[in-house]
Amino acid sequence: MSSTLFDYEWQFLLQMVTRVTYCDTYLETCNTILQQMKTLIPFQTGIIFRAAREDGRVTLDNPVSTEAIDDASDHTFFMKGNYPHWNEFVMSPYSTVFRQSDIIPPAKWERTRVYREVWQPKNMYWGLFISIVYKDCPLTILGLQREKSEDDFSARDIYIMNALKVPLERKFFSLLESEKESDGTAVHIDRIVKTAAAYNLTKRETEIVVLTCDGKSSEDMCQELFITPATLSKHLTNIYGKTKVRNRMQLYGLFTKS
Repeated sequence: MSSTLFDYEWQFLLQMVTRVTYCDTYLETCNTILQQMKTLIPFQTGIIFRAAREDGRVTLDNPVSTEAIDDASDHTFFMKGNYPHWNEFVMSPYSTVFRQSDIIPPAKWERTRVYREVWQPKNMYWGLFISIVYKDCPLTILGLQREKSEDDFSARDIYIMNALKVPLERKFFSLLESEKESDGTAVHIDRIVKTAAAYNLTKRETEIVVLTCDGKSSEDMCQELFITPATLSKHLTNIYGKTKVRNRMQLYGLFTKS
């Protein structure tokens, strides 16, 4: 089959990219991709994993699938299975599209443990994958599977996957970076709260310390906490007395040090 797309297929591809772009969360993004992909590339089962590089190998977790994942059996073969010749694709410094049949001939594939124990019982045979990598950082792996009675994924299907590489790289990188920042903020606040408790600060005093460490001005703090400048000044005096510091710079250093 030719890899050329019809005008309506290009239009749907652009609509899919737009829908994915406007997704707010990782889960919503994965579900949207899997739902929309079926219109462009027919498949029976689809799954997306988060990817990371650890000790020289790629690890996969947090699966999102078109089918209910009732236990580890639905994704053990990705997370723990031994896939012949996969490393050259999933360890690549850039995004890569590949078929299972490109890695290992079907006759040899049928003799592998991972096919016999996982794919065959689930009536899966053909696979098309895209490993999403941005700036040599693995982000996700998307896999589509078909039954043996169906045809293998075509050059057209690979072409569509390749067309999606750049928008998917940008979307997943943006989402995962935002999550890292959120996690960092949560850890930052948690550390401040614990330190504040050690100095017997009140809830209001702790809130003021958090805002101080975030670089808020006195005016911003008064507006956010609905207090007057005089009240803020009184709270700061109490905080300085309890923590034995003389100014906001020292207070910042006390609460943000490792």
